[in-house]
Amino acid sequence: MKYAISDSLIITKRQLLQLIRVPEVLIFSTIQPVMFVLLFRYVFGGSISTGIPGVDYVQLLMPGIFVQTVAFTLAGTAVGLAEDMQKGLIDRFRSLPISRSAVVFGRTLGDGALNIVVLAVMGLAGFAVGWRPSSGFLNVLLGFAFLLLFGFAMAWVGV
Repeated sequence: MKYAISDSLIITKRQLLQLIRVPEVLIFSTIQPVMFVLLFRYVFGGSISTGIPGVDYVQLLMPGIFVQTVAFTLAGTAVGLAEDMQKGLIDRFRSLPISRSAVVFGRTLGDGALNIVVLAVMGLAGFAVGWRPSSGFLNVLLGFAFLLLFGFAMAWVGV
């Protein structure tokens, strides 16, 4: 078990280094959700009513876009693992004395780290367009933690 965790952390480090070396993945992962926020806030926002007196559209928009963005994690994980398999990297990992689950677990942990960055940028974008969570700071942090767990689960679906 000890080796499985350390092997997974090594694969996670590889995943994070790959994000640094290929910044397009990080840029695309953060720009697309921000574009959704701007699109749905300013293009469609004027034509959609919440139906709840005193509740602005952006208060309902942001949680939906948070969940949508984290759910898209499964595509990134699936495509990344498929590319690794196509390039023969998974076969090379199989020949090493590492835990079999380390490759998948490390990949999902790396995608979870990407989700942290994306959620932070989206939170700032939401704040810029008028999103003001009314449930308190601790509940917002718990909501983000739940989103990260959901993203982790969706990454496993992508495997």
